[in-house]
Amino acid sequence: MSAGIVLVHGYTGSSESLKPLTQQLSVSCGNNSVKCVSLPGHDGKYAPQFNEQAFIESISDAAASFRKEKRRIILIGHSTGGALALSFILKHSFHPHLLILASAPKKIDYGYKERWDKHRSGKSDIPFVSIAKMISLINSIGSQRFKGRYPVLIIHGKDDELVPPEEALAWKQNSFNGPIRSVIIPSAGHDIFCGANNKSAIDIIVRAVADATVPVDKQDMKVISRLSAVESGVKKYLAVSPLSKRHLSQFPSGQTVVDNKPVLSPIVKNEPVLANIEITTRCNLTCKYCARSVYGREACDMPKEMFSSILNILPHAYRITLVGLGEPLLHPLVVDFIAEASSRGRRVALVTNAMSLDRQLSRELIKAGLSSIAFSLDAPDQETASHVRQGTDFYRVIDNIKTFTELCASKKHFSTAVFSAVSVKTVQYLGPLIDIVAQLGVKVLMLTDLNFRHNIKDTLWENADDDISATVRKAVVNAFSKKLPVLSVHGLEEFGLAKRYEDFLLLPPARLYQRSPRRTWCCSPWQTVPVDVHGNVTVCDCQPENVVGNLLDQPFSEIWNGKTLVQYRRRMLGSRPPKACKICPRF
Repeated sequence: MSAGIVLVHGYTGSSESLKPLTQQLSVSCGNNSVKCVSLPGHDGKYAPQFNEQAFIESISDAAASFRKEKRRIILIGHSTGGALALSFILKHSFHPHLLILASAPKKIDYGYKERWDKHRSGKSDIPFVSIAKMISLINSIGSQRFKGRYPVLIIHGKDDELVPPEEALAWKQNSFNGPIRSVIIPSAGHDIFCGANNKSAIDIIVRAVADATVPVDKQDMKVISRLSAVESGVKKYLAVSPLSKRHLSQFPSGQTVVDNKPVLSPIVKNEPVLANIEITTRCNLTCKYCARSVYGREACDMPKEMFSSILNILPHAYRITLVGLGEPLLHPLVVDFIAEASSRGRRVALVTNAMSLDRQLSRELIKAGLSSIAFSLDAPDQETASHVRQGTDFYRVIDNIKTFTELCASKKHFSTAVFSAVSVKTVQYLGPLIDIVAQLGVKVLMLTDLNFRHNIKDTLWENADDDISATVRKAVVNAFSKKLPVLSVHGLEEFGLAKRYEDFLLLPPARLYQRSPRRTWCCSPWQTVPVDVHGNVTVCDCQPENVVGNLLDQPFSEIWNGKTLVQYRRRMLGSRPPKACKICPRF
């Protein structure tokens, strides 16, 4: 079923204020799919009388024509046009497939007077009676609770000079029964589709319209059903974000759950369902093999407002992992971040060195809604730990991990893992390390060879011999004898590992240090978006220096399917993949 999009401009505006959005929607959905309602009297030089009934009839006529064609109707109201769209919904008991309110006030009080005067400066006067009618409509509509369950998108400019951006959040309070998403566009003003950063605002809407109108077929629902069976959080997430079905069903790792071979191409139809977010660049350790030691990062924390914006821009990122070139537990608001993401139905994970993970913080993380945790542990004793992770208090880390696993033991679907990077200098300690990990109460151990170009000389890949092969094999067999599953990094971005871990066991153990000259497994650029502390998107986590765009000042579509990532995916699929991929254990 195709889209039927009705756009309604504000009372003092005109269809011109929506022209850039209208044009882009026409390109995406077709000219016959878009009607930009020109409110009666708005084609002249002077503002018309405020006539709610006449305005509603214009909206009704546009919607009626689309209903005759059996289209999925999307209503988009800008400024006062939002109140008019809602008035139409109320009076006609109409349930759109998607409602979008852009720069729309929920209420108007005396505080608007000064902003209104500036907004109308140099323009024709509007009769007081019309202003009074407009205010009355907005305040009346803003106090309503609308029946029916349909998705609502609230989009607002952070620098809106007329309607405070707080109004976007106010709409989320007892106005609608269906799922609501609000997006604040950085630098954008009240004329959100014509002014600063308008391309980002338009991109948000075009993507939302596609989500509401592109059909989800039987095969998609088969994948969703299977994902829900192996991953408990999927059903909860889709209740909050029902328009994510198509993306969850079509991403590569979702396909493997139903034993389909993912069909990969340079241009990706699905949006990412995994987001790895770096919330801080501060760290309390100096790790020998970490990319942070090479690239260096100025110490800073991600503001909470930015974290919220990233979640809003990435509505289909079901799994949020707090990870990057910093220790996430050093962020003073880490618990708040987890609580916010979890409240949106996201499955939240983090990767930590466990140095700061005391009992109190452990309890707070679990209470906030954390669903998964991976502990970075590469050494079995203080001496070795001091060499590979300078600054580590080994015994504190071990105690903290044990405490955490005890506290979350009753959480049936909580995932706990130790993630260990093995080098040619630490492989001799792999056996003792496994003996320790087996006593920590974690559910799995994931082993990886070293990554990053500057570590090549210390990789098992470059140094593998009979002794290393025998050591790795013996250690893995020992882990299995202790009922500790050892997984390869091929399971890193998979869903339902708790029920599917046998598919990703490190068998044969030699897979730990093997590399492939061509892509055999990695699907990261097709399903995962890494975001650094400044909102920059990188090609993948393995290349923190390879920035392809910024979420906060560029349309996401231009990043996700922009020239850089499209070319990179093409190279990954070709016979001469990027060097960074050929040295990666996940490739």
